[in-house]
Amino acid sequence: MKLTTKYFLTPLVACIVLLSGSCKKDFLEIQPKGSLIAKTTNDYEQILNGLYLQNTVSASIYLGDDIALQNSYLDGVPLRVQRLFRYEDRVYEQNELPQEITAATGYIQRLYLFNKIINEVTTSTQGTDQQKKQLLAEAKVGRAICNLAFLNDFSLPYNPASATTDLGIPLITAADVTQTSFTRATVKECYTAIIKDLTEAFPGLGPVVHRRRLSKMAAEFFLTRVYMNMLDFSSAKTHIDGAFAELSKSTIPLSLYDYNTVLDENAAGSWFPLNFLGALSNLPLAANNSQVIYNISTTVWNFNFADCPVFTPQVATLYGDDDKRLLLYSDTEMFGDLIYPKKVRRYPNFFLDIGPSLPEMYLMRAEIKARENDLSGAKADVEALRLKRMTAAAASVPSNVASNQQAMVRFILDERIREFALSGLRWLDMRRLSVDPIYKDHINPNHYLLDADGSILKTYTLTPKRYAMKFGELMVNQNQGLADNQ
Repeated sequence: MKLTTKYFLTPLVACIVLLSGSCKKDFLEIQPKGSLIAKTTNDYEQILNGLYLQNTVSASIYLGDDIALQNSYLDGVPLRVQRLFRYEDRVYEQNELPQEITAATGYIQRLYLFNKIINEVTTSTQGTDQQKKQLLAEAKVGRAICNLAFLNDFSLPYNPASATTDLGIPLITAADVTQTSFTRATVKECYTAIIKDLTEAFPGLGPVVHRRRLSKMAAEFFLTRVYMNMLDFSSAKTHIDGAFAELSKSTIPLSLYDYNTVLDENAAGSWFPLNFLGALSNLPLAANNSQVIYNISTTVWNFNFADCPVFTPQVATLYGDDDKRLLLYSDTEMFGDLIYPKKVRRYPNFFLDIGPSLPEMYLMRAEIKARENDLSGAKADVEALRLKRMTAAAASVPSNVASNQQAMVRFILDERIREFALSGLRWLDMRRLSVDPIYKDHINPNHYLLDADGSILKTYTLTPKRYAMKFGELMVNQNQGLADNQ
C-alpha cells in the first residue's frame, strides 16, 4: 500500500509504525508496507532505539563565520549550499520543500515519532511502570532537542526584548497525520515548551548507558544550551553543574582524549595513519567516542565539493603552532597535491558528531564562570581542555587574559572556534551573541569567497533577518496558517 499526504507535518514513518486513516495526496510519501502497530512497551522502545538524530549537510555548517568557500571548486557545490553561504533570502526554489523539515532525517519525522511515544507509551502493554516512565522521559528530551534545532534554523535568536512577539515554530504535540493547521508559536512560547519537556523528563532519566540513548546528563546539557541562548547564565550554571554531576554515574567511558597522544603518529593508540581522503584512519566510531554523551551526526560534504569548504584565514590565525587540533583537518586538496593558501584547511571526514560532548561542557562551564566573574574557575576549565589539545607550555591562558573578565570571555569564545571549527556550532554561537549587548562584536557578518591564492574574491554580508531561514512558497502554500519569515 502506498499513501501520500499533502501536509508537511506528516512524517516518513519508521518501519515499526502503522499509520491509520486516510491522507490527502500530493506531498510526502509514506510507505508503511510490512510495518507493525505499536502495542507493547517493547514496541515503543524499538521506535526510540531507531530514532537516530542526524542531519544531511546541516545548514548551520555553511552559515557560521568560521567557513569560507574556494572559488576554484565552486562548480560542484549544490545551489542550496551556495545560497546558504551567500546569506540569500531564497534557499529553496518555489517547487521545493526545505529538507531540514521534510527529509527522511528532518524534524517532522522525528517529532512525529517522539510524539507517538509520549502520547501512547503509558498505555502500552507488557511493560513495567518504570520502563514506560523512562521511555516517556527520553522521548520528551528528544522532542526538545528537535524543537531547539528547528528553532535554530527557522526562527530569530532568543531576544529578551522581543521573544514574546518574534515568531518561532509550530509546536507539534500530536502524532496526527491529518493535522492541517500550523500556526507558529512565539519564540518565548517555544523556549518555554522546550524547558518544560526537559525538566519534566528528569525524574524518568538515568545515567549515560549508551551514546544513542538519552540520559539525564544530555538533558542537563541541553537545558544549559537553552539558558545560554536566553542569556540567562545563572540558570545555565545550575544545569551545567547538573551535567557534570552525572559524569561519574556513566556506565560507559566518558573522558577527554589527549591529542598529544592520539594525534602523535608514533604513539601507541594513535589515530594515524591518514586514509585516501586525507582523514585519520583510526578515529573511534561515533558510538565509542568517549568525548560524546549522545550521538547526533551530520554529513559535512560530498565528493562533488569536498575541497571547497575550508575554515577561514582568520580562523587559521587562532591556532598556535603547538595546537594538535589542526591535525584533525587537511591542508591539502583531496585528490591532488595542492596545499591550501593562507593556512586554511578542510574537514576531511564525511561525517561529524555534533551531539553534546565533554569538550563543549568544559567550554560552556568556563564561559558561564567567566561571565559571572569567576575567572580562576573559568581558567581552570579552559586549561583542562587545552592540556589535552597541545603541550603544557602552550596550554596556559595568558595572564593578561586570565585577569580580565571580557578578555576571558572572548578567549573562551575563540576556544570554541578552535575546538569546533566547521562543525556548525559557531552558527549557534553567532545567534546568541547577536543579541548579547557586550559580545555582539565577536561576530564577523561577512562570508568570503576565496580565489586560488587565498585572497578575497567576493564578500557576502549577513543581515539580521537571515538568522532565520525562510520556509519557502511551497511549504507556506500547502500548510494553513504557516507564516513565512521576512
